[in-house]
Amino acid sequence: MANTPLFHTRNLQGEVHPVSEQPTENGDAAQASARTQADASSNDAASTPKAAPAPKPAAEPRPAAEAAVNAGGSGSSDNAAGDASATAANNDSGGDQAPRENARRDRHRRNRRDRDRNAPAARVSNDDSETEPRDNRPPPTIPPDFPTYSLNDLKRFPAHKLLDIAEQLNIHEGVARARKQDVIFALLKVLTRVGDGVAGEGVLEILPDGFGFLRSADASYLAGPDDVYISPSQIRRFNLRTGDEIAGRIRSPKDGERYVALLKVDTIENLTPLFPRQRFTLERGNGSTEDITGRVMDLMSPIGKGQRGLIVSPPKAGKTMLLQNVASAIMYNHPDVHLIVLLIDERPEEVTEMQRTVRGEVVSSTFDEPAARHVQVAEMVIERAKRLVEHKKDVVILLDSITRLARAYNTVVPSSGKVLTGGVDANALHRPKRFFGAARNVEEGGSLTIIATALVETGSKMDEVIYEEFKGTGNMEVHMDRRIAEKRVYPAININRSGTRREELLIDADLLQKIWILRKLLHPMDELSAIEFLLDKMKNTKTNEEFFGFMKR
Repeated sequence: MANTPLFHTRNLQGEVHPVSEQPTENGDAAQASARTQADASSNDAASTPKAAPAPKPAAEPRPAAEAAVNAGGSGSSDNAAGDASATAANNDSGGDQAPRENARRDRHRRNRRDRDRNAPAARVSNDDSETEPRDNRPPPTIPPDFPTYSLNDLKRFPAHKLLDIAEQLNIHEGVARARKQDVIFALLKVLTRVGDGVAGEGVLEILPDGFGFLRSADASYLAGPDDVYISPSQIRRFNLRTGDEIAGRIRSPKDGERYVALLKVDTIENLTPLFPRQRFTLERGNGSTEDITGRVMDLMSPIGKGQRGLIVSPPKAGKTMLLQNVASAIMYNHPDVHLIVLLIDERPEEVTEMQRTVRGEVVSSTFDEPAARHVQVAEMVIERAKRLVEHKKDVVILLDSITRLARAYNTVVPSSGKVLTGGVDANALHRPKRFFGAARNVEEGGSLTIIATALVETGSKMDEVIYEEFKGTGNMEVHMDRRIAEKRVYPAININRSGTRREELLIDADLLQKIWILRKLLHPMDELSAIEFLLDKMKNTKTNEEFFGFMKR
């Protein structure tokens, strides 16, 4: 029963604890006074079961020591006696519930205070142990024999190579577990501030807000965190447009900036379109099966520099293989041509195959990506090609397919309220026509050739409408036949329906006369017999010149 007054004395005063546990010099007097008054007033409380938990809180020595320090000196006995008297009075009045509630709140308050007191100390000690070796590390520096890297080099390096470069530059903080883009950004900040700078280049994409970024062709012009920023003032000063290729030294971001910036740009000019007058030779002269496709097209539908051609094909007729053969032949005979293969809404495995078989720039947006991504890739590619033509370069774009590109434009264009047959918006075909119409031969030098595939016989009315809209815009057409492909005869070209406008500008008069005679010979035959006859005669020769010599006999 002697422990009961101690329970009530501690709970009534919050931070003041039993006098019997205070380690002070006059603690004996305080203890005697407290027990004398408490025993006289706790008879009723001792008979109740509520006083049973009293020994549990009395076993806390640390709060008692704190109370002793707060009480201090001879005044502690008076305080303890007064607390005991208050406890006795409260118990006599039947107020057992208030001390229990106060005890619960006091324990909660002490626990929270202890957590707040201990937590910062633990964090500070851990931070000190981690930051102490960092303070001793040397600052980032450029070694004397350090090689020069461009931004594109850093993007192509694997992650372990970037970490090795960071180790050479004494960059340790935040790179061990960072992503590849974050490591590149950390390297750029050091190389642009300490060394001679980093060379950066890319293709400009101007956003609707007025500023732009340099996109990389290796990433199919997809936005990335390491793209170089071009300010609106630079775009206005140099009259830049989307598709300009820019190269120069980049600077590190200023305070509040997140991207590196580039200042050096090139100028552009307006150009005059002409009919194609120079021909792309697709014949390689090796007698291979792949060379047959190029030889047939050289005779029946020659491709000139600045041609705007359509490959009209039903599904499973071999249009993708035809594009691969054309691309390989162009790069074999014309290595100075800038070739871009643009795959829109295609299968990923075909993208990989095209990248491995074509020695050119392959830009893709597969069928699992949104229509807005298809449109963005197409806009970047055509603007990039225009800028190259303005620099007097010959550019060839092989697009597969313009039908799917038109579908993407139809999805993203705002509705005009005027819908054509098949669900095509009246304004949806304007931008794909502008893409296809950019192909031309330029009087000042350079040319842009676009060979696009158009899908027919798909069962979709929209595809038929798209083909009809583009049918009269090209100046070269190659029609493929599914019946020929079903007999495994490749290339499955319908010779009578294929041809090139103004082919007399591309072929000399003697060869043109021989081609017309050949067409007159093949015209009475049906599509399958004509291509089989032509392929059978071509297999005996390696070049078209030998073929016409063989035909004379």
